[in-house]
Amino acid sequence: MHKLAPGSLYRLQTLALTGAQFYQVSVYMRRLEVLGLVAATGRTVPERDSAEYEITDAGRAELEERYGSASTKPVGS
Repeated sequence: MHKLAPGSLYRLQTLALTGAQFYQVSVYMRRLEVLGLVAATGRTVPERDSAEYEITDAGRAELEERYGSASTKPVGS
């Protein structure tokens, strides 16, 4: 289990529940990416300095370890 800021955990949960999202490029998102918990999809909005990210299997495993399997079920499942 990684030591993550509350905001990073919130973003990770949001990605698990709703699918890929656009976020501003920040140190928090970069750290999640370096840890392998999220991956950039390649889609960007340069004028908003944002990129689209999706959760990885490692990110789902991180959430399941912390909160149980219900924490990674997408909305509507």
